[in-house]
Amino acid sequence: MYVLQRPNVRPSLDDLTPAEARQIEAIFDPYAGEVRLYGEPIGWDEITEIEVAKAARASGPAGWLVKFLVHSGVETFHIGIYYGRNETVLQNISINVARYVVQSIAYYAPRPVRYHGSEGLAPLKSVDAS
Repeated sequence: MYVLQRPNVRPSLDDLTPAEARQIEAIFDPYAGEVRLYGEPIGWDEITEIEVAKAARASGPAGWLVKFLVHSGVETFHIGIYYGRNETVLQNISINVARYVVQSIAYYAPRPVRYHGSEGLAPLKSVDAS
């Protein structure tokens, strides 16, 4: 099992494009006390697990249209954030936005957060599952 490792510095919106920064502002608002996911406040200590997955695309013409016309050819991801008995999914976000979200959770969370999914978004630490 893997948990997020806390980075030394807080992630910066400066690493995102203006469009990505606008998307983040609408769905994910982190600060020291809590994070707002789509406007709903969630305490950092409530987040227990996150999962990142590539957004599925249908093969064939329909999938091509969605990827290239709707998402400008950019590979997108979904992030599931689990807290208590709840889950919030951030849908169709770029790799840069996904990296910002994962690193922000790693930075602010006061205890280890389990991680599943795409590699390279944040430093991970292997821990015993028991």
